[in-house]
Amino acid sequence: MKRIQWLAIAYSTLILIIIYMADLGSPLLRVIHAIPYGDKVGHFVLIGGLTLLINLAVNCHRISIGRLKFLTASLLILVLITLEEFSQLFVASRHFDLGDLAANYLGIVCFSWLALWWQQRQTRETDTAPINAES
Repeated sequence: MKRIQWLAIAYSTLILIIIYMADLGSPLLRVIHAIPYGDKVGHFVLIGGLTLLINLAVNCHRISIGRLKFLTASLLILVLITLEEFSQLFVASRHFDLGDLAANYLGIVCFSWLALWWQQRQTRETDTAPINAES
C-alpha cells in the first residue's frame, strides 16, 4: 500500500476519533469553540484535509453523473459529512449547525481543486522526467 493511502487511513481514523470525542462532549473540543471562528476553521481544514488525502489515495478517481464529472471520494465525503452533521440532531451533547455544514462543503470544494492540481502537477513531473540511460 502506498504511503498516501496509509496517511488517508490514519487521518480518517483521527476524524472518527474527533467525532466520537465531540459526541461525548469532550472539554478539549470546547476550547476550540471558544476561539472566534475556531469551529468553522476546524471544519474547513479537517474535512478539506480528509478530502485531499482520500482523493490523492484513489488517484482522483472520477464518476460521471449525466454530463458532469465529480471526484468520487469528494462526493462520498460530502454525503457522509452531511449525514454526520444531521445526526447531531439526535445527540444530546451536539448541535446541528448550517455554518459547520457550509464550512465542510467549502473545505470539500477547495481541497478537491487542490487534489486535482496536485495530481496534474505530479503527472506533468512524471511525463517530463528525464529517462535514466543506465536502466
